[in-house]
Amino acid sequence: MDFSQDHQLVAIGTVDSYIRVYSLDGKPLKSTLESEKGLQVNNRKLIGHSGPVYGVSFSDSITNLDRNIYEEDGGDDGVTPKTHTKLLLSCSADAQIRLWCMETWSCLCIYKAHDGPVFRIQWGPHGHYFASAGWDKTVRIFAQDHASAMRILVGHDTSISAITWHPNGTYVFSASDETDKSIRMWSVITGNCVRIFTGHTEHISSLKCAPNGRLLASADTGGNIFLWDIDKGTRIKRCRGHGKGGIPSMSFSAESNVLVSGGLDGTVRLWDVELPADPTKANPLVNTSVQTGQQPDGVTVAGDSIAVGGTGDGRSITVGGQAPPAAGSSTAGTGVGTGPGTGKKKTKEVQVTPDQISAFATKKTPVKLVQFTRMNLVVAGGCYDPNR
Repeated sequence: MDFSQDHQLVAIGTVDSYIRVYSLDGKPLKSTLESEKGLQVNNRKLIGHSGPVYGVSFSDSITNLDRNIYEEDGGDDGVTPKTHTKLLLSCSADAQIRLWCMETWSCLCIYKAHDGPVFRIQWGPHGHYFASAGWDKTVRIFAQDHASAMRILVGHDTSISAITWHPNGTYVFSASDETDKSIRMWSVITGNCVRIFTGHTEHISSLKCAPNGRLLASADTGGNIFLWDIDKGTRIKRCRGHGKGGIPSMSFSAESNVLVSGGLDGTVRLWDVELPADPTKANPLVNTSVQTGQQPDGVTVAGDSIAVGGTGDGRSITVGGQAPPAAGSSTAGTGVGTGPGTGKKKTKEVQVTPDQISAFATKKTPVKLVQFTRMNLVVAGGCYDPNR
């Protein structure tokens, strides 16, 4: 999934090899084609890939301009410049990268460079350049007007699971899964690896660089979020609170002091970047026991309610039904109950670090994408799962 920067559109890539683009406000999508002048539809289907679509990325955009910002430069025609999102990139298991036009709803270009599936695609912060990564263990830097890659970044031992750009546009970060589990920082100008970050023991599922250019956040399938000092190449702290299953997306606030993360455990969580995460000071009120195999980490089932993790001040968030037992009660944190066929209930302590500001639960939606807007609101998206 990806949201356009003006939050007018959302694009979803599917395993059925097509892309669906929706308008978030439900209004009809615009088209410059004469044959579609009267067409009133709020979603479009982009067909072209021949395999599952693993990644989509909108080009940058600005909206709601009520005046011509180029007036002083001779723009005397009084026409407000069009600043909506015009382009969408997609990558797929068919080893192709496609560039789509959001005005004619057609494919403009096909980039064939990777050997095997392309797992990640992302526009650079200034447009024109974009990065891709895939099964062939390489990160490739493209210019929009060149069919072949301008840089090939080689160094990972296994396929690449996450990429992100530095906000200055001259560095790219990539993470490898399986046996490698390292994060590398690449210079786009020279093509050399300038930093290696190691410490994850689980598959790395997402990366995000802070707008101030000093911090890097990485998340893995074990529910861990690591914050790194880019300049020193060292780990600052680990944030815990998500259950297992992976954290597909993270986003920093404009001031780089708050991080939001979305997990497959169905929660959106906010983290205080500047607060040190001391594991010895984890709030005891949010340490809950779960039955292994029944619910993801951080989720306690009490009657027909689901209480997820908790907030930074120790409050639980309950969705539907009654609240879970109090921390001091005989059934809280002790694992009392009977598991199927075993006569005993397996328990597991879930630690939520004190730097968690708040947690927001969904009932049946693994969160695939979270994004801070320029006004520091959080937009989140996911896929409804009726079997949860």
